[in-house]
Amino acid sequence: MSRQTANNALMHPFSVLRRIGFSTRLMQRLERYRRQQDKQGRVVSVLSWADGTWCALSLHCEKTGAVIVDEGQQTHAYEDARSMLSGGLLPLLSLRWEAHA
Repeated sequence: MSRQTANNALMHPFSVLRRIGFSTRLMQRLERYRRQQDKQGRVVSVLSWADGTWCALSLHCEKTGAVIVDEGQQTHAYEDARSMLSGGLLPLLSLRWEAHA
């Protein structure tokens, strides 16, 4: 893993997944996940890295409407997403909400 790659994630809206060309079945799973998270007051967006690694990331941003994903969180998300993708799992991650960040 390149630390440079892991620390340089790009955040995209969930709608970017619709443009990638995933199968209908996979998109239904992703949409269902997004709806479940939305019911809990969370937003799902997409983190991607230059090497093609990506994840759907559930964010708690109901109080402020903004979120910061620092380099440490990006690195952890990158490692988790790569591990899940290599294991054939869908990379659905959640960013823990911290009131005193």
